[in-house]
Amino acid sequence: MKKLAVLILLLFITLPIIAQERKPLLGRVVETDNSFLPVSGVFVINKATAVEVKTDATGTFSLDAKAGDVLTVYSKRTVVHDFIVNQQSFKDQPYVVAVKVTAYELKEVVIDEKSVTTESLNLVKDGQPRYTVAERRAKQANSIKPSTGLTGTGGVGIPTDVIANVFSGRKKMLKQAMVTEKNEAGINKINSLYTEKEIIEDLKIPEDYVQGFIFYAVEDAEFKSAFAANNNDRIRARISALALDYLALSEEDE
Repeated sequence: MKKLAVLILLLFITLPIIAQERKPLLGRVVETDNSFLPVSGVFVINKATAVEVKTDATGTFSLDAKAGDVLTVYSKRTVVHDFIVNQQSFKDQPYVVAVKVTAYELKEVVIDEKSVTTESLNLVKDGQPRYTVAERRAKQANSIKPSTGLTGTGGVGIPTDVIANVFSGRKKMLKQAMVTEKNEAGINKINSLYTEKEIIEDLKIPEDYVQGFIFYAVEDAEFKSAFAANNNDRIRARISALALDYLALSEEDE
């Protein structure tokens, strides 16, 4: 009889303990001010166990808890909020907790220039040719044709050959500007790949001849081809070969 009483007593003691065991609680953190959109990357901590988890891309989290535990949701972009777990919390799938999102200032925004383009922003059609300023001006000049219908301020017709010479001169000027623009781009490319010290020490170009060598290099057809292909390895290989040629020419001039 005493044994039975002891067993009953132990049963009443262990039942509350079993009932109080924690189990996984599936929850989701949402915004209160924006149609209950999920909030990702925020922390949820069970204050009773000091265990914390982080919400995934859908705002979902899983954390061991029991009725009476206090869950705290916090992050740099949300207002800290406490939620008391009850039996209904385990019946809801998931247990939804709503927090207020606060505005915060970004310290820095990094844009990948390879992925953000005028095409990706739908500013121009895919595959559309890209022109520099000088190229656009030259293209525009080529599209204009002399007309015999133009007249001067006094009503006297301007000869066609005069108009043609004007346009011809402008086209030559624009083409030269386009060449100059490309040469400047080539010079900038070389300066980005080599320091003046490297040109002097590695390529053996005398200090007084560095700028002359760079101008010499950008005029080379093979360099232009490698530059147009944006192939740095080819550019370096060609620059090394041109350095030998340039040194040989310099010795001949002396």
